[in-house]
Amino acid sequence: MTPSEAITQSRAILLTTQKALTDALAKDRTRHRGALMRDLTEVRRMLDPHFPYSSQAGQDAVIDRMIGAKRGGTFVDVGGYDGTTGSNTFFFEVWRGWTGVLVEPVSSQIEKARAVRRCPCLEYAVADTDGTADFISVTEGYTQMGGLAQSYDPAILARVRQDPRHVEEKLTVRTRPLSAILIEAGLPDPDLISLDIEGGELATLKAFPFDRHKVSFWAIENNTGTPEIGAILRQNGYDLVEFCGPDEIYRRR
Repeated sequence: MTPSEAITQSRAILLTTQKALTDALAKDRTRHRGALMRDLTEVRRMLDPHFPYSSQAGQDAVIDRMIGAKRGGTFVDVGGYDGTTGSNTFFFEVWRGWTGVLVEPVSSQIEKARAVRRCPCLEYAVADTDGTADFISVTEGYTQMGGLAQSYDPAILARVRQDPRHVEEKLTVRTRPLSAILIEAGLPDPDLISLDIEGGELATLKAFPFDRHKVSFWAIENNTGTPEIGAILRQNGYDLVEFCGPDEIYRRR
């Protein structure tokens, strides 16, 4: 088989896989959609060398479609890591001209983010109060899965620590409530909040004053599948519109 024939064959396989995933998504309305969306995003990325979206499981593509490819919107990226890897907001900043802030408590990652992002990058961990707290930073292995020690889900942390590559360190980081960050950033009503803080999502949402902020979309990591996150969002005027990997996408009514 020649190289060109191999490429043609590989593309045919990817196209068949894409159709199978699309057909499965048309029938499935359960949480299993998250895995299907992640796989479909990977296939589309392999098919298109100019694929613009950067989210791991299509979060940005879903929101971009639902918001009508809006230009000049605003975002708050909480747990933004290095600013690009699997980012739910990088596409909007680069391709749609959105402005916003990235929030990340680990100094080494915030410096990487500041080198590539146009938006301000704030060195905080989101918590109930202003202050400091212990933070588990994963330096080898699942490096994107650092989180506050007090709110890190024990089962998820145990799985992270089972990785043979795993190395972690404990840091003391500055904390700030999410609402205070929105006010500080001058973004009381952003189009998108991406919330990825390894088990701290539920506590953050319980403390969040929804009546003070009109957020158009939320992308919320829910690794445990707890129904409490959905209950809080529904009670405060949001509908679940998609699963993308471990994330749930909510849209304001």
